[in-house]
Amino acid sequence: MKLLIEQGAKGDSGVVLLRSKLRAVSRRMGFSDLKREQMELVCNEMVTNQNKFADGNGLVQIWETAHPGPALDLFAFDYGKGIPNIKAAQQDGYTTAGTMGKGLGAIRRLSSESEIYSIAEEYAGENPWHGTAVWARFHQDDHDAALPHQIGSYARSYQDSAFNGDLIQVRCGPHKTRWLHMDGLGHGREAAEVVEGIGYFLDDETPVDGLMQRLSQRLQGTRGAVAMICEVDAVEQTFKVCGVGDMVAYLISSGDKKAISFSPGVLGHAHRTPETTTLSFPPQALLLTASDGLRRSITLRTFPELWRLHPQMIALVLGQVMGRHNDDRSVFTIRVNPSMRT
Repeated sequence: MKLLIEQGAKGDSGVVLLRSKLRAVSRRMGFSDLKREQMELVCNEMVTNQNKFADGNGLVQIWETAHPGPALDLFAFDYGKGIPNIKAAQQDGYTTAGTMGKGLGAIRRLSSESEIYSIAEEYAGENPWHGTAVWARFHQDDHDAALPHQIGSYARSYQDSAFNGDLIQVRCGPHKTRWLHMDGLGHGREAAEVVEGIGYFLDDETPVDGLMQRLSQRLQGTRGAVAMICEVDAVEQTFKVCGVGDMVAYLISSGDKKAISFSPGVLGHAHRTPETTTLSFPPQALLLTASDGLRRSITLRTFPELWRLHPQMIALVLGQVMGRHNDDRSVFTIRVNPSMRT
């Protein structure tokens, strides 16, 4: 997933730039005229809502994603007073501004997938953020809704440099999803060259610990990296992970968050022989993996109700709020596709 633009919603010049970028990207990606018109309407609603309810104190991002299929994402994030009742706010006719009250409902209808999340100021307490986040995704026509898992990702380089030392590679199969989550040491060009140099690494058959050993061998002679390789199986309802170094995975299930950390070391240099951890991964569970660019102070109470939403919304909110701004940062989230649950 690649961030194409982040633009504040306040000021005519910024909004013009945002709309111009949206038109150019949607045209390049081959979206139909109808979908491109729907994107513009959704973008306009996001900007209008931020100016009305957050005094323009927010931003809108455009993301291009390749997994599970080509798509364009719009993400609006503000620092306003928030919405106390999300369900009511999404109903047509609901308004606190004397308007027709169709904005949030229109976003839901016009996009392929969408989520709205908010923490109201009066309920924020010690939370690090209050405001409203709105995510809308537009799929290409060939989107496969029958994949076993829903996924989300967030990757952003230090100071939005062209070079990102964090890497997320995903391989989606009919029952299994595998991913490599990797962090080249440091940041900038040298760290990016480490992760880019491995090429497309995943296969369907090699056990995750075997892949990790192969990765360490490939990284010899470089500055090195820390990484984890994960696999979730929708049939067996299992999660397997093998990792080395300062990264973390969280398994969230039944109101509990279990942290999984790894032995110290650097791939390509000195580290212990990596071992595979296998855990149950029930259909309602959420799995989250992150580099050290994500703060470890996350609790389930910090973001109430967020964990029930689409994994992409979870990744975007956590990356935006809990990301450290002095390093590359990346988050990957996954759960069983609700349409595949029995």
